[in-house]
Amino acid sequence: MTHRTEKVAEEIKHKLNSAMSKDLMELHLGLVTISKVMMTPDLRIARVYVTFLGNKEPIEKCMEKINIRKKHIRFILAKHLKIKYIPDLNFYYDDTLDYADKINKLLNEVKKEEHGEE
Repeated sequence: MTHRTEKVAEEIKHKLNSAMSKDLMELHLGLVTISKVMMTPDLRIARVYVTFLGNKEPIEKCMEKINIRKKHIRFILAKHLKIKYIPDLNFYYDDTLDYADKINKLLNEVKKEEHGEE
């Protein structure tokens, strides 16, 4: 990414994190965090990666709720950004934390097995 796309992506990430905590509480998704935003070179599309903490619903249901409100989220973003075009937002679940947790559990199992064999 170029410096400009990185700068716009970081600003969108910051504004969306703020919007998720203030304006979209009625979705009841727990703590929604924008972990990463990646922009296309023309700044027309933003890939937004989200994580959920403290929610009781399946991830698919949470993503559905966010995607249903996509236009409203884009409208909120437009009120706070000073750029020529507000990008189309594509939301994706960031499973990095789940993957890291899975790897950590596997490593712990290997450690237990090694200590049990000695």
